[in-house]
Amino acid sequence: MSYQLCMICVIINKKVLIMKKIAIIFFSLLLFFSFIKAENLIAKKKVFYINSYHSGLYWSDGIEKSIKETLLKSKIPIEFKRVEMNSKRNNNEPYKMKIAQKIKNQIENFKPDVIITSDDNAIKYVIEPYFKNSSIPIVFCGINGTIKKYKELPFNITGMEEVQLIPQLIDALKKYAKGNRIGSLDDDSFSAKAQSDFFEEQLKRKIYKKHARTIDEWKKYYVYLQNNTDILLLGNSGALINWDKNKENLEDFVKEETKIPTAAWDITVSKFVVLTFANNPEEQGRWAANAVLRILKGEDIKNIPIAINEKANIYINTTLSKKLNIVFPFELIDNAVLVK
Repeated sequence: MSYQLCMICVIINKKVLIMKKIAIIFFSLLLFFSFIKAENLIAKKKVFYINSYHSGLYWSDGIEKSIKETLLKSKIPIEFKRVEMNSKRNNNEPYKMKIAQKIKNQIENFKPDVIITSDDNAIKYVIEPYFKNSSIPIVFCGINGTIKKYKELPFNITGMEEVQLIPQLIDALKKYAKGNRIGSLDDDSFSAKAQSDFFEEQLKRKIYKKHARTIDEWKKYYVYLQNNTDILLLGNSGALINWDKNKENLEDFVKEETKIPTAAWDITVSKFVVLTFANNPEEQGRWAANAVLRILKGEDIKNIPIAINEKANIYINTTLSKKLNIVFPFELIDNAVLVK
C-alpha cells in the first residue's frame, strides 16, 4: 500500500513539475510578446525625409548621412522613410510637379509624425502646394537664402537656412581684383537662381548673373564673365547633364581661361576657383535631426526658432592663386586646405 502511495506521489510530483515548466514557458512567451507589442507601440514615431536632389551628390549625401546618424543615436525608436525628388538632374516643370504629387501620396499613406526636407524644391513643389494647412510638423534644411521667400508656408515649420559666406569671400578677394564688378555663374535650376538673387540682397549691389543649360553654354559664359567682371562667384552647376563626367576637362579649361579672382561655396568646385568657403552639409543635417528629436519628445515646434548655418571649410587653390599672383594672409592659409 505504501509503495502504491509513493508511486502516486512520484507521478503527481512529475505532473506538477511539468505544469510548472509549461507555466514558465507560457509566461515567458507572454512577456516576450508583450515586450514586442510594447516595442511596436513605441516605434510608431515616423519620420519622412524628402531629398530635393539625388544620392551621390556631395551636399545631399552629407545632409542625409548626418540626419540618419543623429536619429539613430537617440533612444526614441524611429521608423525612417526617405524619398528623392531627383530635381537637379530633372529640372523641367512637368517632372517636378509629377514627382511632387507622387511624394504627397506617399506622405499621406505613411502618416509621419514629422517631415524633414532638404533644399528648396521639396518646399516649393511638395510642402507649399499640398501641406500648407497640414498639422504635421515640418523641419527644413538647406534652404538657400531665406525661407521667407515662400509666401504660403504652414504655421508649424522650422529649420536651418543655408547662407553662403559671400560677403566674406568678396572681402577676402577684393584687394586682388582690378575693379568692383561681380559676376556669378551656375546652372539654371530653381535653387541656383534663388541663390544668385539672394547674393544680390546680401551684397546690396548688382551681380552680373549667368545660368547655363549646357556645358558648352557654361564654358561660353565663363569666358564672357572673365572678360567682363572683376570677381566671379561660381556655383556647383550639378544640374548640367554630364557635368561630373566632364569635370576633369573643365578643370583644365578653367586653369587656361581664368584671369580674375574666383570664389565658391561648394567643395565640389574647389579646384575651379581661387578661394572656397564651403558650407557644411553635416551641420544642416544634424540641426534638422536634433530639431526632430525635440519635437518627438513633445516640444512645441514654435519654441524652435529658425537658424542659419555658422560653419565653413576653407580651401585655397594654389595653382590658380599662383597664376594670378595672389598671396593670401598667413592666418587664412593656416586655416585652409590647399588644393591644386
